[in-house]
Amino acid sequence: MVGFQEIDMFTNRTGGVDTITELISATGLPHALFIPAMSYDGGQYGTAILSRYPIAESGTCPLPSAHYEPRAFGWVTVTTDGGNPFTLLNTHFACESHDQQTIQFETLAEWMGTQLHCSTPTVLTGDFNTEDFASFFPVQQLGYSLVNDSFHKYNTFRTNPAAIDNIVYRDGLLTPMEYGMIQSDASDHNLLWCRFVME
Repeated sequence: MVGFQEIDMFTNRTGGVDTITELISATGLPHALFIPAMSYDGGQYGTAILSRYPIAESGTCPLPSAHYEPRAFGWVTVTTDGGNPFTLLNTHFACESHDQQTIQFETLAEWMGTQLHCSTPTVLTGDFNTEDFASFFPVQQLGYSLVNDSFHKYNTFRTNPAAIDNIVYRDGLLTPMEYGMIQSDASDHNLLWCRFVME
């Protein structure tokens, strides 16, 4: 499963392309959710989730963005090959204000704490636009841990190297077995990845 950020859908700057269909074709992952954050340039702009597993449930929610660029998060629940439910969330936080990021972390953590079942293995992916790992505290209080942290730091942002992308997982239900970063000039971000074992 993959969480994508900065996705254009049918915008003029990408020639009106259906980016989700293009990503499905390129990756071979047949199931997808587009998470719109705002209307932009004749289309929409947001994030996306792609999955090899059929999506049983999904949803999108706006995040408080004040007068900054609108942000949102989305989620899908799938059933894995072993018959277990698994939930993936994906988001892209504000880059303009640390205070706004704090509000977005708190909003997302409140939703996760009230809307997700505590026994479902869950992963949150995103561009959080911060290297302040302490900012994740509202989510960590719920029992989540970080793949990208001060002990294993991956500078995923390429232009001005910074560890701003992360994979956040529900500790005790998921154990990271392998993880790392794939460097590529296909984007201004490198790909952060993790392989989990479900407990």
